[in-house]
Amino acid sequence: MTFAANVQADFGKMDPVTRMTLTELAGFQSIADHHITFSLTLACPLSCSHCIVNASPLLKHTTMLIESARDYASQMPGLAAAGIRSMSFTGGEPFLARPQLKVMSEAAAAVGIHCGVVTAGHWANKREAADRLVREFAAIESWDVSIDSYHLDWVEMETVVNAICAARDAGRTVSVRFTYTDPPTDRDLAIHKAITKIEGVKIASQRVRAEGRAEKLKLEKSDKYSPYLKPCLTQGMVVRYDGSVAPCCLNLVESRDHPFQFGDARTRPLTEVHRDYRVQPLLKLIRTMGFAELVDWLEADGLIDPTDLPDDACDLCSAVMQRPDVTKRLIEIVSEPAMELRIAMLASRVLGEHEMLHDVQARNAGRFPPHEAKLVDEYLKAIDPDGEVGAYA
Repeated sequence: MTFAANVQADFGKMDPVTRMTLTELAGFQSIADHHITFSLTLACPLSCSHCIVNASPLLKHTTMLIESARDYASQMPGLAAAGIRSMSFTGGEPFLARPQLKVMSEAAAAVGIHCGVVTAGHWANKREAADRLVREFAAIESWDVSIDSYHLDWVEMETVVNAICAARDAGRTVSVRFTYTDPPTDRDLAIHKAITKIEGVKIASQRVRAEGRAEKLKLEKSDKYSPYLKPCLTQGMVVRYDGSVAPCCLNLVESRDHPFQFGDARTRPLTEVHRDYRVQPLLKLIRTMGFAELVDWLEADGLIDPTDLPDDACDLCSAVMQRPDVTKRLIEIVSEPAMELRIAMLASRVLGEHEMLHDVQARNAGRFPPHEAKLVDEYLKAIDPDGEVGAYA
C-alpha cells in the first residue's frame, strides 16, 4: 500500500461501526443514556471554514450566563443520582467561558461525573501557559484537542501540540480530533502523519460535515457509508448556551428545525429534560435501528426519493429531519401505541434502556391487546423484579 492508501484505510477504521462488534456497538450507542454535553458559547478565536456551528470571535454575546452555569452546577448531584456518568463541555471554544467551565466541571467531578472538554488549544502558545491551564482545570479528565487543515489556518501546529502534550503529561486522557476532507487532501495526509507521531494519545478521525459554514465548501456527496444499516450514534443531548437542547453534537447541533425539541433547560430540571430525551420515540428508533425502515416508510408515502438522499447517517438525518412534511408523517407513525411499544422493546433488548418501555406501558394501559400487555408485564418483571428499572438507573 502507498502511504496515502494506508492513511485512508486508517480513516476507515475510525468509523465505529466498522471497528466494533455488535456488543461493542450497542455499548457505544447507549452512551447517550448517561452522558450530557454543554455548549458554553459560540465564541471562538478561530473562524474555520468547516465549522458546523459558525463559531467566531464575533459571537461573545452567545456565552452562557454565569448564573445559568451555577444553576446547572447545583443540579449535578441530582444528575449523578439519575445515572449521568459523564459530561462534555464544548463550544465554540469553551475556554472563552472559563468561569462557567470551572464551576460546572468542579461540581460534576465532585459527585463522580467524568468530565471532558473539546478545545482548539489556542491558549497553549507557550508550554508553560498550557501547563498552568491544565492544572487550573483539574476536574477535567478527558481532553479532546482539535487539529486539521482548517484549524491550522488560524492556530500554529506548535501551539496545538503544546496543548496536547500539556494535558497528556499531566496524566489526563487525550484524544486528537482530526477532521479531513473525503477523500483526504495532501495537507490532510501530512497533518495526519504528524499527529500519529505524538505518543500517548488517541486519534479520532471524522470527515467534514456540510453543515454551518461548511455548506459553502461544496463538498462531494458521499456514496460509501451505507446509512440504512447504521444507527444514529449520538453521544447524548447537548444543552446549548441559551438553554435550548440539541439531540446530538453533529449535524443538528445548531439547528432548531427538527422534531427533537426538549424545552428550555434553564427553566426545567435537567433530570426532566434528559428523561424526555431518553423516551423520544423517533430518536429512540434511529438510535436503535438506524434509518432503513424510516426510509421505506417515506418512500412508500411518496415523500422522498432514496436516490436523492445522502448516504451518511448524520447527513441523511439532517436532510430528512428538517423537512416539516417528512417529520410530521414520521411522528404520526412512531406515535401509534403499537409502534411505540415495538421501539421501546427494541431499545430495551438492544441497548438495555428500559425507561421508554415503562413509559409506554403506563401511558397505554388498556390499549394493547391482552396477550401483548401480558407479554410486556412478564418481560418487565423478568428484567426488573423489584420494579426499579423505570426510574433512572
